[in-house]
Amino acid sequence: MIAQGSALEAPAARRPGIVAKGTWAGWRGTVQQLELASTDTNLRPLVRTRNVGIEVQWAGGPTRVTVQPGRATLLGAALRWSRIVWQAPFGNQPAQIDAQAELEPVAVAPFLARAQPEFGWGGDLTVIGHIKIKSAPTFSADIVLERQAGDLAVTDETGKTQLLGLTDLRLGLDAHDGTWSFTQGLAGKTLGVASGAVVAHTAPQATWLTPETPIQGVLEVQVANLGTWGPWVPAGWRLNGALHISASIGGRFGAPEYTGEMLGNGLSVRNFLEGVNVSDGEVAIALQGATARIDHFTARAGSGTLTLEGNATLGAAPKAFLKLKADKFQLLGRVDRRIVTTGQAQLQLDKDTLALDGKFGIDEGLFDFTRSDAPRLSDDVHVVRGKQPESAEAEPNGKAAPGHTSKLNIDVALGEHLRLRGRGIDTDLRGDLHISSPANHLAINGTVSAVDGTYAAYGQKLTIDRGLITFIGVPENPRLDIEATRPNTDVRVGVQVSGTALNPRIRLFSDPEMSEIDKLSWLVLGRASEGLGRTDTALLQRAAIALLAGEGSGVGDQFTKAIGLDDVSLRQTEGEVRETVISLGKQLSRRWYVGYERSLNATAGSWQLIYRIAQRFTLRAQTGADSSVDLIWSWRWQ
Repeated sequence: MIAQGSALEAPAARRPGIVAKGTWAGWRGTVQQLELASTDTNLRPLVRTRNVGIEVQWAGGPTRVTVQPGRATLLGAALRWSRIVWQAPFGNQPAQIDAQAELEPVAVAPFLARAQPEFGWGGDLTVIGHIKIKSAPTFSADIVLERQAGDLAVTDETGKTQLLGLTDLRLGLDAHDGTWSFTQGLAGKTLGVASGAVVAHTAPQATWLTPETPIQGVLEVQVANLGTWGPWVPAGWRLNGALHISASIGGRFGAPEYTGEMLGNGLSVRNFLEGVNVSDGEVAIALQGATARIDHFTARAGSGTLTLEGNATLGAAPKAFLKLKADKFQLLGRVDRRIVTTGQAQLQLDKDTLALDGKFGIDEGLFDFTRSDAPRLSDDVHVVRGKQPESAEAEPNGKAAPGHTSKLNIDVALGEHLRLRGRGIDTDLRGDLHISSPANHLAINGTVSAVDGTYAAYGQKLTIDRGLITFIGVPENPRLDIEATRPNTDVRVGVQVSGTALNPRIRLFSDPEMSEIDKLSWLVLGRASEGLGRTDTALLQRAAIALLAGEGSGVGDQFTKAIGLDDVSLRQTEGEVRETVISLGKQLSRRWYVGYERSLNATAGSWQLIYRIAQRFTLRAQTGADSSVDLIWSWRWQ
């Protein structure tokens, strides 16, 4: 701030106080420049003004500030005033103000775009307004904010831009002789119509309404498209449908009461990124005083439905009780993330507690992590955000504040049609889980088991013989007990995973027990390590490195999966004349396997069809250069 002025000398005598002549009684001057700005250089200054005359008097009576006519910008909006006089409390007299100002035309879309950069606000809507406030001898106010010209537009995630069609926008407050009138009006071709009026009576000298002040009014809302009334909805979520509200308003200023009804049809909620698409919603809510009762609520997602009933109290101590019932309701519908559920739950909500008690079953589900992940920043990019002010409702350690309690008691049955794919795993999941919230922390208890699953590792598709994931509280770190073996081998060999998700322990095993190199050889090559050639040894070395390196698929694994095969390999035969042989294979089921081999120097190859009768019995049929049917019995001893 840059200011220039001079002190005011007190007169010889000034009533009601007496100040000696020659004493400083105030200051008169000009604020040549004033600017209040955030440390974020991308934000506009909070306040900016120039060449404003100010006179301050503080001696011999109440402090009095007079601001000469001027102009200032507040967050980019220009405010021009013709008079501002403020007087501090003195004796039994309250503070007094006398102000008159006008808001110059201001564009609304840039403000909304800064507040919600992901919502897609646009348009050329401009608003104007005026303020007239005088607090003595009685309080009076005339405040209006209204549309001057233009319209707002919203661009959704598909690139479609829709105009709101605004024809009227007005917010007003008129207060004279203790009668306060609040009026609101909004109209648009797309939005519909919203209007309301509330009247309150208080003492003529009161500068604001107390919570106990009685009020009366009416409210009428007709929304043609909820999609343009969603500025409070998080980014990525969209609403749609029509809504009609008609109610009278009563009660107190601090706890208004509504009597009327709320009707909605064609309601929908969607989030393309998360796979949420709820449609065909119908709702009828009766408003009676401080209570609201859901007479009817239905919605559809996929081929299922969701129904809701209950009531809520809207007074000074709001609370709600809701019953929810889902019937084959598609909770998620993404191509790689799908959940269809049936069940019911009860929700109780008040200012201190949220309690959810229910039981759900999964009719159909899929979690597929094989598809590409969403774009993300490189590992060497770090985003530093400004420190956020601590909320009065949160403790410094991030825990929920005392008095806000979540009580969850939800049972989830995974059913028989939940599939998990990704990270080499392809399996059905079975089990039951219990979700709770001890001490306001999410906890999951129960066991999930893998059924008819496979695990792709070291170029092989292993069969999951045992796959148990046990949750005992913390959802991020369940216990693991997984055993996967290679099919169609004479010995039982595979991988065991134990420990926890954050600290897993992976090891090879075999039955009968053998050396680590033999385990790896049987796992990767399907035979013992005796007589391995250079090509096989190199393959085992790469498999060992993969075992140490952890998860992740190589180019060869991606190519094999792309062409729909389980095995693609090249090897060289032993002997004086070495030949290069290519092998292709496909595991048709747990017991059936079909393969094809051909030397690059040969004119024809051979087909093999293998049926695994039991662990030690295999039936193999071969056709090509040599045709045969073999029954193989394996017996190993030490």
